[in-house]
Amino acid sequence: MTAADRLNQEGDSALQVGNYELALALFQHSIDSAAVHADSFDYYDSRLDMACVYDRLGELDKSIDIGLPVLEAFVRSGDSSRIGRAYSTLSAFYGRAEMPDKALEMAQKGFDILKYYGSDMDRCAVYNQMAFTYSDDGRWKDALPLLDSAVLFMRLSGVLTQLPGMYLNIGNCHREIGNTTEAQRYLHQAVALADSSGQMHIKARSLERLSQIAEAAGNQVDALPMYRQAVALKDSLFKADKVKRLQELEVQYKTREKEQEILLLRAEKQASAARRNMLWTLWIASIAAACYGWLRWRAHARKSERELISSRMQLQEFARILIGKNARLMELEEAASSKQAPKPEISHNTDDNETTSGGSDLYNFRILTDQDWNAFKQLFDRSYPNYLHRLRSTFPDITSAEERLGLLLKINLQRQEIATMLGVSDSTVKKGRARLRRRLALAEDQSLEEFLQELK
Repeated sequence: MTAADRLNQEGDSALQVGNYELALALFQHSIDSAAVHADSFDYYDSRLDMACVYDRLGELDKSIDIGLPVLEAFVRSGDSSRIGRAYSTLSAFYGRAEMPDKALEMAQKGFDILKYYGSDMDRCAVYNQMAFTYSDDGRWKDALPLLDSAVLFMRLSGVLTQLPGMYLNIGNCHREIGNTTEAQRYLHQAVALADSSGQMHIKARSLERLSQIAEAAGNQVDALPMYRQAVALKDSLFKADKVKRLQELEVQYKTREKEQEILLLRAEKQASAARRNMLWTLWIASIAAACYGWLRWRAHARKSERELISSRMQLQEFARILIGKNARLMELEEAASSKQAPKPEISHNTDDNETTSGGSDLYNFRILTDQDWNAFKQLFDRSYPNYLHRLRSTFPDITSAEERLGLLLKINLQRQEIATMLGVSDSTVKKGRARLRRRLALAEDQSLEEFLQELK
């Protein structure tokens, strides 16, 4: 239980026994405590209780002025229980201020909210207030069942501190209807309970109603003492010095300034929390996005690296297969040539822009098939992305044969391996290297292999 809750409970106890000076002081302390802790519910709960004190003092304009901002605050909060209680309380203020239309409007709104969904004590209050609204309009028979329901909910709640007031209301309702016996029974119970609980204002009003019943029956002997006792109790509750002291407390605590302070404190706290939450959210989102982006990039880079390594291994393996096939073919050709007259070397896959001059020329190459060479270039492109494009862009005059030789040197094939793969002699490869060096405009001390490896 917070300090504000404790002070509110003490204020309620003081209010019930009619010690309004103490009740007002306790409620104001509760407001101060709520302000320190920026607790708006405790603050407005105490404000509504303070309005009830002024209601008991007959200062209904002040009660309404305090109660309306409380209702607005509860509506903004969305707390149904508090909204219903505020409507019901304001209905009582308007009723005693002789504003029946506003009283009925407020009572109906509170009743609609709390009659099904409130706590037992909230439902008791709203049924009681709806009954008051009907009784103010002279609809006593409509009010009586609502009062009976209110008592039932009060007993269900287990909080019986307001039972004297409930008996007073039921007794008065029976009095207006003309049920004298029932009225006296409830009013006498109200007097006894109020006396034992120290609720002198309830005792005074109950005695006044009993006096009225006795007077209506012509029993002046009983009516006069009860009336005098009621007046004496009221005088003890509403002495001039107490009223003056309450007014001094109002000035001392400067309630309106306190309300502005709590609203400002609350707004600053909410704004600070919102800024802090926004910064944390942005920071966390940025970190999360950066981590996610880095992880995706890392995963993609690793995948690309694995794919590149795999492609280069496949390229080397494919080149070895082609070399092996050509080596085997050359062995078969040599064996055949030893048994018959030599035939001129057949050139396969010559390019239109290249000149052929016999077996000693690099351009008279023998790659096994066009399909094999195309497959080789596709593997090369996957292993060395855009390498061919950059080679052709940098050296636009390079021939297909020179390009072919450059690709084979790029994958680190030896001269003899290149000769075997192309089906030419070692000297032919040597001449091709010399032509390629001239095409690339290399200096004499510049390595062809290193140049091709450094070309990205």
